[in-house]
Amino acid sequence: MHYLARALTLFTMFVLLMPVAGAQDQPASAPPPENLYQTDLLSFPGPWAFELGKSGIILVEDQQLDDLTDPDKEVDLGLTGTPNVTTLRAICERAQAAKQRTLILAFDHFFSQYRGGVKDAVRKYMPDRDATIERIAKISGFAQQYGLGLELSLLSPLEIGSGYRDATGESGMWLHYRKGLRDATTGTYSVQLWRNTLWSNNKGSFNLEDAGVRVFAFRQRNIGGTPFVAVNPDEIVEISDTAKVDVWPGALVKQGDFSAVRVRIHGEGRADIGPLDRVLVVQQYRTPEMDYFSPNALPFLTGLMDKYLNAGVKLNALYSDEMHIQQDWHYFTHHDNGEFALRYVTPNLSREYAARYGAAYADLAKYMLFFTYGQEDTSNTIDAKNGISHVFGDSPEDIRKTALFRARYFHLLQDSVVDLFAKTKRYTEQRIGYQLEARAHATWAQSPTIDKWEVGRQNHPRNQYEYTSNFIWSNTVQQASAACYDYFKWGDFLTGNGNDHAEGGWLDRDYYGLMLACSTGIINRVPYSYGAHWGMPNELSRRRQSLVNVFGAAASPDFAIVEDAQHRDVNVLMLYPIDLVSVEERFGSWMTQYAYTNLITPAKLLELGRVEGNSISICGRHFTTLATLFEPFPSKALLALMQQFVEGGGRLIWSGPPPVLTAEAENTLDAWQQAVAVDYKPGLDEGQIAPGRVVSFEGPLSAVPSQTILTDFLVDRIYPVTPKEGATVVARVGNDVVGTHRALPSGGSITFLGFRPRDDQSASLGYETRTWFATLDALGAYPGTGKFTDTTDNTEYLSRTTDYLACRFPNGTVAITNHLKSTLEDWPGGFARKDEQDSEYLRRVPPPSETLKLRDLKVNGHTVTYDGEQAVAFRQNENGVLQAFSGSQCASIVLDGNNISFASQPMAAISWAPVTSNRRVPGGAVLIIHPVGTAELQIPAPEITSTAQLYAEGQTRGTRGASVPCTVQDGVLRFTVTP
Repeated sequence: MHYLARALTLFTMFVLLMPVAGAQDQPASAPPPENLYQTDLLSFPGPWAFELGKSGIILVEDQQLDDLTDPDKEVDLGLTGTPNVTTLRAICERAQAAKQRTLILAFDHFFSQYRGGVKDAVRKYMPDRDATIERIAKISGFAQQYGLGLELSLLSPLEIGSGYRDATGESGMWLHYRKGLRDATTGTYSVQLWRNTLWSNNKGSFNLEDAGVRVFAFRQRNIGGTPFVAVNPDEIVEISDTAKVDVWPGALVKQGDFSAVRVRIHGEGRADIGPLDRVLVVQQYRTPEMDYFSPNALPFLTGLMDKYLNAGVKLNALYSDEMHIQQDWHYFTHHDNGEFALRYVTPNLSREYAARYGAAYADLAKYMLFFTYGQEDTSNTIDAKNGISHVFGDSPEDIRKTALFRARYFHLLQDSVVDLFAKTKRYTEQRIGYQLEARAHATWAQSPTIDKWEVGRQNHPRNQYEYTSNFIWSNTVQQASAACYDYFKWGDFLTGNGNDHAEGGWLDRDYYGLMLACSTGIINRVPYSYGAHWGMPNELSRRRQSLVNVFGAAASPDFAIVEDAQHRDVNVLMLYPIDLVSVEERFGSWMTQYAYTNLITPAKLLELGRVEGNSISICGRHFTTLATLFEPFPSKALLALMQQFVEGGGRLIWSGPPPVLTAEAENTLDAWQQAVAVDYKPGLDEGQIAPGRVVSFEGPLSAVPSQTILTDFLVDRIYPVTPKEGATVVARVGNDVVGTHRALPSGGSITFLGFRPRDDQSASLGYETRTWFATLDALGAYPGTGKFTDTTDNTEYLSRTTDYLACRFPNGTVAITNHLKSTLEDWPGGFARKDEQDSEYLRRVPPPSETLKLRDLKVNGHTVTYDGEQAVAFRQNENGVLQAFSGSQCASIVLDGNNISFASQPMAAISWAPVTSNRRVPGGAVLIIHPVGTAELQIPAPEITSTAQLYAEGQTRGTRGASVPCTVQDGVLRFTVTP
């Protein structure tokens, strides 16, 4: 919910060069592909457009849309519990006065909690209804009188369905599955489940329709020593004709806007089908959403966009906060017998899956059995409480093919939904002639933010940094089922992309969300993701903003101008463990929350990456180390890229299970063993259980501290190997070899780590672990600049070994702040803050100091001495002159022995930077300055070689305000700032 919470309060000044005789106007150019905002001083392309102010109207019920069609009717639009009663006219007048271009008009049920709830949570005015289009067109027509286009909550899977069903006769279909016993001699069975009747999310509440039940009979055989039972898919028999349903109207569950009723599905007969002593009951729900796999889907969406445009709606952007298909937002209250047992499956999805992977999958309903997990409650053994799942057979290949089946389903669903909406967005952009901003993130619940640990009455967020024995469940399986677990893929639709990982009271002390923002940002069309935060006292929010500024994860404008609105740079790239949930659905989309790397999915790596010598190049960034985290099904193309990478001198680290199958379901173990120079014998289950055992290191990794294996979970399995010629042992668990290193003649290397390297700078267990960092450092992944012989000045190395977070940027900027990794979460996590609660916490636990004191810190080729607060960023030009700077409570900085004094006394905040070439306009600004405070300033300005003029910014962004007297002499701009 960051999108409406961000605000800019900034005093800006511009330096302009005086006109020079003989200057000529630039030739007219073609209209830009983006809807570019430009003044006579400055343009705002790409990420700079995120700084432009917008006015916003958030609806929480249908009546408000009706009310707004009367521009003078008062409506409460409060977002924090404090009423904000206003009118459409007043909003538009204020927006016009501020020279804003966009008015947000969106429905967001999240904010109903701050308006006393709603009378009718089930909406009628969905975006695909003609009545809605009529009302929005009227509002748009009024807003256009004030020069405003709309940012609409329009092209969202959650909000399109009822009109689609009327037009096509189609809808979404979800399958809810529950396993039970069957008496094979009589055919009698009886299974109970909670039939869902109402879901809610940020687009309102939605009734589910009972679409009937199906029942499948089967038999299973145990696979000893594993959490699997084998079922032959060919032997599954449908017996839906025997099914009867009893509804227990008095057995209800209701949690907020979620509700369910208990039903019993029972029957008898069909004893002639053999000894099939189990049943799978599939409750079908018809949901108010699209069939995303229908040939009617894309024509309907493009036709819908045509309707809005033909009605005269001026569309500037798409409100895209939480993009996913229909699902209920409650985290832990719709898990039948403890499992999230729901999957989206329409006949068209089944047909598409069968077309790709075989005719046997033409009806996926019976294959829901192979998603079933932990439903052995009828067992008379202790396995009744275990996470037992069903597999195709009892060989290592069969077991892995079952997990691959699940992975293919999740990928098909995710990719198809994103492609559908991305195509529609591109269609609309082509019709209106400019790009549509869609600035937000994909999911409503992140992992590990909304994962579940059993903590009793302790604070939950402080426990969310490690897989420990009290870990219960990850929300990733729900996100995968709702087509929003792949943040990278959703970047095909979202502008910039982003995440809300640090929400609801979780401080993210390992900086995982900030790292993820940088990872999704660099591959976006507008390469600037945000790592937002909310649900914490303002004192801590301000300190975390310093981390945001240093990472460049949508930094505040005073840091963005120094960093060129880019993300920080690193040399290490890790593959996002997207298929972990398919191997065992209990676990999340993380193995270790390690921040000093970038992540990418294998699909995006293959789409965007290419090997260049000893590095992988992705969108202008270069990575010399590639590591896997949990990669059970590497594609043949991925393995080929890895081979090319190490042969060119790159550094590959394979952690986690050795692969048995490729993504194409072909055997790859032999080739993998040859590349790594080890022998590995796969078991039926992945790896060996080794809780409490210790990994010790030797050889090239002898400097790495030993690491304890925490649990018996899948994520903590070990994978013993036998090294062959050319492989050096680097890690052992007892007598088992679990780590090897192979150096190649090319200078490249392949390191195998047959365990989960842990890394937790937050010391959430009372001590730090740093296996990933120490391993990467030992292998040379964090080299210094070479300028200093007595220390390592690499920014990631310093971040993991000092009290400071340091980052470097492609343009040469270095940014530094204090770490925020030791403050234990112990506050309410609500979006709207209560001052008395936050004050009580801050009295009890004073926040860490924001004083930033650097003394001869050697970082990225520089020696820095500095006194200030919060964070600092600096950049020199090729001649070593300070070219750009941002800091707080400061007046000078010492760089490489040169004391640069830029203010007569400490400024509350001061930043400056040259205007980048893509922002300059003829005769416009060449330098931007953000001063807060009172002082005489002398700003290094080596780019200014002629007479210049200085202007304060006007009332609107990028406009000329009052002239400020200044002088320029010897490359220094001098002027006085007063309040």
